Amino acid sequence: MNVMARIVRSGESQSVELPEGYRFDGDEVFLRRDGNRVVLETAEDALDPDTGLSIARLRELIQEGLDSGPGEPWDLEATLREARRRLP
Repeated sequence: MNVMARIVRSGESQSVELPEGYRFDGDEVFLRRDGNRVVLETAEDALDPDTGLSIARLRELIQEGLDSGPGEPWDLEATLREARRRLP
């Protein structure tokens, strides 16, 4: 079933008023284009295209790094390698 939603413009920005039943929990959504469609996914369920990990898992890994305290500078490449190693 197709449902119409209203586009709201404010200056250079646009937003879409999602009707009941189409609303998201949380404060963020992940956007991607699929041809001329715009797809919105909950940020926690979306996959990072570089690592294949969910955004929620990436946030956990970042928090683990922050919780480990000050120390060596953060090596992004090493972190990405470790994240890929943990993929199933």
